[in-house]
Amino acid sequence: MSRMQSPFRKYSFVLVLTCALFFGASAGGEDRKLPESAVVYLDKSLRIDCPWPVKRVSVTNPKVADATVLTPKQVLILGKSVGTTDLILWSAEEKAFQMNVDVKVDVHSLEEDLGELFKDCTLNVTQSRDVVLIRGRLDLAERAAELHRYMEALGLRYVDMTEVAGPQQVMIKVRIAEVSRTAVRALGVNFFGADDDIFGASSVGNINPVSAGPPQGSPASPDLKFEFASDVQVSPGVTLFAGFPSSDIMVFLSALAENQYLRILAEPNLVALSGEEASFLAGGEYPIPIAQGTGGGTAISVEYREFGVRLKFRPIVLGNGSIRIHVSPEASQLSDVGAVDIEGFSIPSVVTRKSETTVEMKSGQTFAMAGLISRSNTGINARVPLLGDLPVLGALFRSVRYRKADTELLVLVTASLVSPTSDPTPGPVPGTLHISPNDWELYVNGQLEGGEPAKLSSVDAAWLKEMGFDRLVGAGGWESYGQEMGRSCSNVKPEAITALSATTSGSESVDTTIAE
Repeated sequence: MSRMQSPFRKYSFVLVLTCALFFGASAGGEDRKLPESAVVYLDKSLRIDCPWPVKRVSVTNPKVADATVLTPKQVLILGKSVGTTDLILWSAEEKAFQMNVDVKVDVHSLEEDLGELFKDCTLNVTQSRDVVLIRGRLDLAERAAELHRYMEALGLRYVDMTEVAGPQQVMIKVRIAEVSRTAVRALGVNFFGADDDIFGASSVGNINPVSAGPPQGSPASPDLKFEFASDVQVSPGVTLFAGFPSSDIMVFLSALAENQYLRILAEPNLVALSGEEASFLAGGEYPIPIAQGTGGGTAISVEYREFGVRLKFRPIVLGNGSIRIHVSPEASQLSDVGAVDIEGFSIPSVVTRKSETTVEMKSGQTFAMAGLISRSNTGINARVPLLGDLPVLGALFRSVRYRKADTELLVLVTASLVSPTSDPTPGPVPGTLHISPNDWELYVNGQLEGGEPAKLSSVDAAWLKEMGFDRLVGAGGWESYGQEMGRSCSNVKPEAITALSATTSGSESVDTTIAE
């Protein structure tokens, strides 16, 4: 009997064990719970295995994530944008389960991608809520613009907390030098003569010296006589004139030899941060009246236009001391040549020298960004036909004018990387050492400054000695265009230094202004 029960017991034991494992696994699966939250990376998916068949799903914010039922017990979540939303699952028995889905940026992958794009830079990427924080150091200032374009293409909200290696402040020095020479030679002879029976004149060129005609109010008659006007004014073009009252003859001579010389030197300096634009204007504004019709009348409004020395530039530090600069210097001045008079208002013309370009250079280098050499010769010969060709006497019926103009213009640009000084006493500034003259110096000698040289304070004297400026004395210590700083041989005391400008870190040039 025992032999008969042994196989039965053996198979019943296996059957019971199998049923226990099956029902135990089923019961354990039913008891397994879904996580209360899930993290999904942007543009990536996450599969969720459910312990029970899912009938339907819903996402509260479809812009953040999307959910799709793959199988009765598998749901796929896709991250669409950075943010947080809720996922609701319903079972066949209409039991609802809610879980939080947090869509984040895969900062590790983004950091690897940025490392490939910016190989010479060290960048660290973190996330705070829905904002990506980028920290690190860029080797070039232009990389900041590239980083901005890349992050904008990804459509991410980010905060750029990177730094650029090296000093990022640029000082630009622009020299606008112009020399203009004009030479004019002119000769013209005009005359006027009249008697009781006849009058005549020679008026050639730009000389219109007099006006003649019948007396005002005289009736027309055969005995009408012409005479000189009582308010005759000699033309400004006349340089010599003479008259013969007994013969009623007047002679006017225009003989001009004129030389003009103009020299302009503007040296504007300006400092700006890399990537930022800086500008300044040393000059003023001139008014322009504008007539406007109002209800049958005329109203005058005034607009102002700027003139003077203007400088505008935007530097970008490229690394290794290279600087890319967009610079537009301008020097303008008011002129009477070409001025316009409208209803009693005189509107001056503006003579302008300006240029605009983008250059790239090393720190401390100089570019000649613009230059001009202009030469013009103008000759005018006006004469009366036939009479002007007569020998000797032809000069009385002829006017000649010859004009020669030479203009030389050069614009130099020097850029340097600079850093601010930490010295609380950077030294004296222009006008610091000025002293007022006493009554004797002002009224008797006509001096506008005191004769006794002003004294420096002990702090300024120590600073001058430290910088080596105590060796510069007298009026010879000037820095002028195209020349090096020289040393004066005069006997002026060192205390006569009136202005000094501090050296700037990163630049080897020192500007000094010294006067007796």
